[in-house]
Amino acid sequence: MSFNEVVSITSQNFPSMFSAVFRRLRALLGQAGPSEEAAKTRALEHLARASQLEARGDLADAEAAYRTAFALDPLLVEAHAGLAGIRWPGPDYLQWLPHLHAVRRPAVYLEIGVSTGRTLRFAQPPTRAIGVDPSPAIDCEFIAETDLIRETSDDFFRNGRLPELLGDRRVDLAFIDGLHLFEQVLRDFINVEANCLPQSMIVLHDTIPLDEQTQNRVCTTRFYTGDVWKIVPCLKHYRPDLHIETVATAPTGLTIVTNLDPGSRVLSERHDEAVAAFIGLPYAEVAADPARVLNIVPNTLGGGANQAPS
Repeated sequence: MSFNEVVSITSQNFPSMFSAVFRRLRALLGQAGPSEEAAKTRALEHLARASQLEARGDLADAEAAYRTAFALDPLLVEAHAGLAGIRWPGPDYLQWLPHLHAVRRPAVYLEIGVSTGRTLRFAQPPTRAIGVDPSPAIDCEFIAETDLIRETSDDFFRNGRLPELLGDRRVDLAFIDGLHLFEQVLRDFINVEANCLPQSMIVLHDTIPLDEQTQNRVCTTRFYTGDVWKIVPCLKHYRPDLHIETVATAPTGLTIVTNLDPGSRVLSERHDEAVAAFIGLPYAEVAADPARVLNIVPNTLGGGANQAPS
């Protein structure tokens, strides 16, 4: 089957899910050699087959087809995303975030790592929203009062931007989705918690790795979590006072942290020790028992730490 035939068949059956990848691969194949073009064509064939199998409920065979697809083309993000959807069924993170906004009703919302703005836009009036990203690529409009700060999160906190923007007000809900490296997420958590209230909530993205390749510290795939997952066992070890739950939501999990202590100095004073202790944690540690290591809870909207504060 030719590439154009795969595109024609699959785009007719799955137009919304795959139109973007077909456009991208058409461009890539225009520059690829014969062997590379053949591999990408086969990847698309397996991607189409995986989607058909999943639609029929043949999840084991669908998972195998997705794995074959991204083995042929590691940049085929839709294959990784398809596998993640099978592994973590239920509401995805783009359904969870507006739910958390609705039940928490934050006066102040802080987001680290804005990208296109599609999660920052979930803030609704009268929430005051603050987004931090050195290179945002906004493609949407914001409804709530929103400040977009074009800085790294380290510079943002070092330069005292939050007090400039908020005065004595504190962050009620925060979403950390910045640089996908454990030590950066740890610094972001430390800085965010210090600007929260005890009853505030911090949500961490990309805390359930899909496989070893996509959790490597060096990014080689478009679907990528990095080693963010290490923040969960790190917080469990150094801050047993925190309430930590990781929701098994596609594509890469959400960890919800409550029972905060803005005055705690444990992580800041033991930062270097924590990084040294956990940065080398092998993927096998989490792969063997993700539920235990990551405090995974069912992907069900409502209940637990995601409820509104009393």
